[in-house]
Amino acid sequence: MGINQLIRAIKKYSKFLITSHINAEGDALGSGLALASLLRKLGKQAFIVNRDGVPENYSFLPGAAGIRQSLNKCSFQAAFIIDCADKNRIGSIAKLIDSEKPLINIDHHIDNKKFGKINWVDPYASSTGEMIYRLFKLTRTKLNRKDALNIYTAIVTDTGSFRHSNTTSATLRIASELLRFGIEPAKTYSRVYENNSVENILLVAKIISRLSFGAGNKIAWVKIRTPEFKKIQANHEILDKILDFAKSINTVKIVIIFSQVEKGLVKLSFRSKSPINVQRIAKIYDGGGHKFASGCTIKGSLKEAESKVLRQVKKTLNTIY
Repeated sequence: MGINQLIRAIKKYSKFLITSHINAEGDALGSGLALASLLRKLGKQAFIVNRDGVPENYSFLPGAAGIRQSLNKCSFQAAFIIDCADKNRIGSIAKLIDSEKPLINIDHHIDNKKFGKINWVDPYASSTGEMIYRLFKLTRTKLNRKDALNIYTAIVTDTGSFRHSNTTSATLRIASELLRFGIEPAKTYSRVYENNSVENILLVAKIISRLSFGAGNKIAWVKIRTPEFKKIQANHEILDKILDFAKSINTVKIVIIFSQVEKGLVKLSFRSKSPINVQRIAKIYDGGGHKFASGCTIKGSLKEAESKVLRQVKKTLNTIY
């Protein structure tokens, strides 16, 4: 079993690299920081290197200032890739990981490619944060308030503040335990979700005003061109606000954002309501994610991507409704 191999690896090695997917968000950041703390408490050296910096709304996380964007001259014996279904999604950090070094994969995405020498993948977990909490328990490592805040933030962000279908009784029990460390849910929510500039909110409003609808208003989508995308790519919360707003419309079953990353390359973000599994749609284009929240990147223009993907989405809807 992956978890037993993982614990043996922690005991065996003394220096660890921790990294995650590009544009890391709450779960990747909170989980990584909590894992680093656990390793240090066990007498190990650990450092986090992510390709991108820490978004402003996550800068409050304990230890966030220590997350690096380059390795410099630090050496390590084993590497963790967390909250990432595909090794290719860690970006340029992949070049730092020697193929001879043990690679440990901790993730909860259903489409994880099991790319590690050691794979602990639990698609039933709400978040990687939930798994790191269990690792603290399994290694009998004591949590402190900083660990609890990092793990709580990881869980909150990946469950949509406990609104998404991945929220289970186990998730809520863990959250309850974490709150005993004096975490203030309202304060954490405010730091993550109420940290928007006037400029960003006006941009959200502008994009929402361009929403298009199809299939009897069951599909909502919007196109974002490169200049706008560059403004929002480092702030996931902007895209989330657009997706959540569109999904809140009573007739809408699936939402798509088409973002032109650069000429000839379009990033797609999907959200859906049960029973539509957008992870299956994203997988057609070599993407993935969660059952009701996924993404992918495809080659072509915005117009080509829009035409191709909408045909597939309508085909999917026709098999259900």
